[in-house]
Amino acid sequence: MTPPAGFWRRYAAYSADACAVGLLALPLLWPRLLQARATLGAGLETLQFRLWELLDLSLARGDDPLRQAGLFAGDEALRAAMARLASDLFSLGLQVSWVLFAVGAVWFIAFESSRWQATPGKRLLGLQVTDARGGRCGPGRIAARFVAGIPSWLLLNLGHALAAWTPGKRALHDYLAGTRVALAPGASPAMPRGGRSWLLVQAAGFFGAMGFIVLRYVQLLVEAAGSGLY
Repeated sequence: MTPPAGFWRRYAAYSADACAVGLLALPLLWPRLLQARATLGAGLETLQFRLWELLDLSLARGDDPLRQAGLFAGDEALRAAMARLASDLFSLGLQVSWVLFAVGAVWFIAFESSRWQATPGKRLLGLQVTDARGGRCGPGRIAARFVAGIPSWLLLNLGHALAAWTPGKRALHDYLAGTRVALAPGASPAMPRGGRSWLLVQAAGFFGAMGFIVLRYVQLLVEAAGSGLY
């Protein structure tokens, strides 16, 4: 059998496939997203307006922080607005999840059970999915592998992280479905340059976003301090 694929190589391939699935699902999700944008915008506006009303009332009465918190917590209109917003967010998340799940199922099952034994992302990085003995998997086993990934997501990706330290570099869904992700015949053991570049792009995006959030938070604190709120 060919050697197992390493964790970061698997992640690079999966993240590339996830981007492709997201782009394919976007036309199906777009009408829902536009509708959700309007609904959530109206909900946030209602919530914000009620918050300002309560804040004005509290400042006019000269409430201390404890009484102010009680005013917010006991306001029925505010609680109803928050409940509606939470319900809308849950409904949107559920719809998006189902569409992504359906498109992802077609993508992964069709490609990994094909003669490639790999999705486009895995193929570009020299990987393939096999059974535990190195043979080709049929659609049924690949479908079981896809569904077996659900516990890994529910466990906050701990099931996927198993591929970083288990002897055969197998994730939880590989153990459950009797599969493995290995180097394709003739593939270099080293991570391809394209894979390294893709990981660096993701790392730069992540740390850039985190830096922006931190700087924005510091800016808000400085503005609050300057206005005398703190």
